[in-house]
Amino acid sequence: MEALIDLFWSKYADLRQAVERNDDSATASLDRELDPLLLAVFSSQSKDPASIQAQFRFALDLLNEEADDRGCVRRNGHLLQMLVERYVVPETGLSANRRPEPESFEHGVIADATADGFLDDALLNRISDRIVVVAPGYRIFYSNETNARRLDLDRDALIGRHFAEFVGLHRFKNEFKPGLDRCFAGESISLTYADQIDGQTVVIRCRMSPCVSGSSQLIGALLVMQETADRRRRPAA
Repeated sequence: MEALIDLFWSKYADLRQAVERNDDSATASLDRELDPLLLAVFSSQSKDPASIQAQFRFALDLLNEEADDRGCVRRNGHLLQMLVERYVVPETGLSANRRPEPESFEHGVIADATADGFLDDALLNRISDRIVVVAPGYRIFYSNETNARRLDLDRDALIGRHFAEFVGLHRFKNEFKPGLDRCFAGESISLTYADQIDGQTVVIRCRMSPCVSGSSQLIGALLVMQETADRRRRPAA
């Protein structure tokens, strides 16, 4: 949950910058990516108190951030009300399985983005960042299309392979394995590292959060990997 919320705010900041630059192409592209992320956050019916708190905090932060836009205030107020109906109203005896209707969103909402607590494949493939689910045995359980294209492999060829194959054994032992173990224990963490891809140095920020089923069983760790150009100062020739 925290990884998706962090990803939303990162892209939200990029959208604001694109608007300030009058970059219509980037604005339209980022706006299309924010909608499925927003749906992913609010469609997930959590049982973990920390995740529920994160959803409420996100709704309030979004409401405050867009307080000057009346249309956004109506939408965000509805989203907050939806959380209240999901987590508070059920305690009075109403159904705890209520889902948001498609008309709840102003910008064209796709169908229900979750199934048994796991994010829908169609939604994940609309996100431009690399997304992987790593099982407790450190083997890849899921990859979205973006990650498969970056690795130049079919998605089916990734399933079941050890994650160390794709980040290197040294980095896996020293960085990813300790982080994944903490994530499997319930923590949400992030790490940043540089890598050589297609002959260029890129900086990768990886956010990890626990991925659980609707029955609160641990599936693995959800990794969201964002790539940016390496802007570190290089020594003069």
